[in-house]
Amino acid sequence: MATDFDPYRILGVDRGASADDVRAAYERLMAEAPAGSERRREAEVAYAVLGSEERRREYDSRLSMREMRGMPAASAPALAATGEPAGYEAVPWTPGDIARALILPLLLIALNIGTAVTTDVDTDFTEGELIVALAFGFVVTITFLALAYHFAVRKYNGTLRSLGFVWPTGLAWWFPGAILGGALLGAYAYIGAIAAVGVEAESNVLENAYDYAIPLVMMGFLVIVVAPLTEEIFFRAFLFQGLAKRWGTWAGIGGSAAIFGLLHAGSPETWLLLPPVAFIAGGIFAWGFARSRSIYPSLFAHVIFNSVSFIVGFTA
Repeated sequence: MATDFDPYRILGVDRGASADDVRAAYERLMAEAPAGSERRREAEVAYAVLGSEERRREYDSRLSMREMRGMPAASAPALAATGEPAGYEAVPWTPGDIARALILPLLLIALNIGTAVTTDVDTDFTEGELIVALAFGFVVTITFLALAYHFAVRKYNGTLRSLGFVWPTGLAWWFPGAILGGALLGAYAYIGAIAAVGVEAESNVLENAYDYAIPLVMMGFLVIVVAPLTEEIFFRAFLFQGLAKRWGTWAGIGGSAAIFGLLHAGSPETWLLLPPVAFIAGGIFAWGFARSRSIYPSLFAHVIFNSVSFIVGFTA
């Protein structure tokens, strides 16, 4: 990165450009620049500065001070020099993108709750019914992945970096374990609390899937591999970042965790267990994403969290 880094020059806008003009210039450059090129990288870093009101004010303040002292334009902030992820302030997707991407999850929430309330669903499935139900689960999770990719990467000609696929820097090696420990502690503390007051809550896990080889393998792969990856990409990398960009970190954590929790609502018997546990875990995973600006720590924690749940169900 050049030492005379100037985000205004790179994006081709003047210092009085509006936020919409800055974003439009960034999208135009990303559409024109070849993938993996230095020009694309410069555009990403420039937008990381000018796409955030706070970072833009800080840059302008530093630039004004240097101009007053007769010094050359400031070099890129530490972000540009280190190659650290830009953070949610610079993601290009909008509240409108989030609203359109949430249509499917909200429909699934309504369908799950409506079906559970109005029908008496038999949970003792045959092997064939289990295979069909789990195959549907694969389709749903992959659809979440496709939605996040479309609205976060494809629409803006971006890269997977915007979805947190960057190695975290400046964090202790035990940080992913801390996320995992917090999620497990919070979830099991809640389970213990409701049990202590005599509340019996049920899970909507397909328990008899453990009785058949094919459904068991399918459920294990879905729960331990596919679901953590797709859910971290959609709910943390896409949804949390989009909400946090517009309303702040804690609103992003709470909003993404709430929708994540509601998606786990099944029959009324499970409402006191699964949605709150998913909300607790989802909130901690979102916090881990916000702290690390990377998908990897929360993804690691999510995989182990689901593995523990799967093993507990298998041995129960």
